[in-house]
Amino acid sequence: MADKERTLYCGNLSEKVTEDLLYELFLQAGPLESVKIPKDKDGRQRNYGFVTFKHAISVPYSVALMGGISLYGKPIRLDARSGLESVPNPYLEQLRQYEYSFKRQSYHQTDSRRHDNRSRRHDSRSFAPRESSHRYQHCQ
Repeated sequence: MADKERTLYCGNLSEKVTEDLLYELFLQAGPLESVKIPKDKDGRQRNYGFVTFKHAISVPYSVALMGGISLYGKPIRLDARSGLESVPNPYLEQLRQYEYSFKRQSYHQTDSRRHDNRSRRHDSRSFAPRESSHRYQHCQ
């Protein structure tokens, strides 16, 4: 399997982002082989990097999972390194369907519990003051 199919492009990285940070972040999407942030001629790191997974399926999954995430206040840009971005991402479609069904649900339709103060037993009881005890009457 070619490295291009298993490699994820990460763009718009802050200069504070390290290879170790990217490794820990993208390990959540699947097992990794390597993480590389190239350096320019002066030895400063560039604002992009590459994450190579052990399995090609981890690339679209990480795009769906980590899409929209920000590191040090900068939203990172994620793309498959090969031409896989033209292929529909099944994980993004599942995420859209989940968000759509979640928005359509009404909390009141599925929840049979009451949402007012009378739903708790101690709130619905009437309060009657106690009669004073005989032993304390002499103190009055």
